[in-house]
Amino acid sequence: MKMSAASALAAWAVGTAWLIVFVVLEHFDAPGPDLLDYVQWGMLLPALILYPLFRKWFAAWLLRQRG
Repeated sequence: MKMSAASALAAWAVGTAWLIVFVVLEHFDAPGPDLLDYVQWGMLLPALILYPLFRKWFAAWLLRQRG
């Protein structure tokens, strides 16, 4: 599987940001299902929406670094 450097960096950034938010919210989460559990997993959608923006930004950044 071929993946560009910009795509890999964008996937890393989105995954890391989502994981940090998930862990921080987990600290305030009570045992059992509640609203915060849905918020934690609901944050995955905005993270995935940001992926193309991160990919574009990393591609431009990598181009500047080469030139």
